[in-house]
Amino acid sequence: MFFADVVIGTESWLKEDISNAEVFRADFTTFRRDGSAHGGGVFNCVKNIIASTELWVDDDFEIIAIEVKGKDPKYTWEIIVTCRAPNEDMLAIERLVARNLPTRNLIKRRIIGGNLNLPQADWKGDAEKASGFQACVKNLVWDNGYTQVVRGHTTGDSLLDIYLLRPESSPISLIFCPESATLMGYY
Repeated sequence: MFFADVVIGTESWLKEDISNAEVFRADFTTFRRDGSAHGGGVFNCVKNIIASTELWVDDDFEIIAIEVKGKDPKYTWEIIVTCRAPNEDMLAIERLVARNLPTRNLIKRRIIGGNLNLPQADWKGDAEKASGFQACVKNLVWDNGYTQVVRGHTTGDSLLDIYLLRPESSPISLIFCPESATLMGYY
C-alpha cells in the first residue's frame, strides 16, 4: 500500500454545488478547477500537514497551479494539473507554455500532470519534426527543461497522460494511475 502526500487528478466531473467534503478526504487540502457541462475537471489534493497554496486557476481551460512547500525550502514545488479535451485546439497547451515562459527559471522544481490528449505527440524530443501541435509540445517540454516521466501507453495504444518533471533528478516517488489520478510521495 502507498500513502500519498499529493494526489493529482483529471476527469473529476465535479460541479460547483458539490463540496470537497462530499468527495475528498478531510486530511487533505483540495484545489479544484471544475469542468464544463460535458464533464472534465481537474484537482490537486495535498495532505493538510504540508504547506500548500493556490497560485492560479485558468479562467478558460482546465488548468490549476499550486505551490507545495517542503520542510526544506529547496524542496518547494509548483504543481500544475491540466486536462485538454480531445476536440479542443492547441490553445490550452499554448496557455501552459505562456505560464512557463515568463520566468524561464529552469531550476524551479515544477510538475505538470494530467491529460493533453495528444496520441500522435513525440515525447522523445525529436525537434526536427516540430511543426503544428508538435511545436507546442516542443515549446512546453523541451524548451522549458521538462522530462516526460510516463513512457508507456496509458490509453489503448497511445500515451495520452503526461507527467512532466523539472528538474529530472528531483527526489520524488510516483505511482501512476492512468484512469484519473497520480499519487506522489513527497520529500
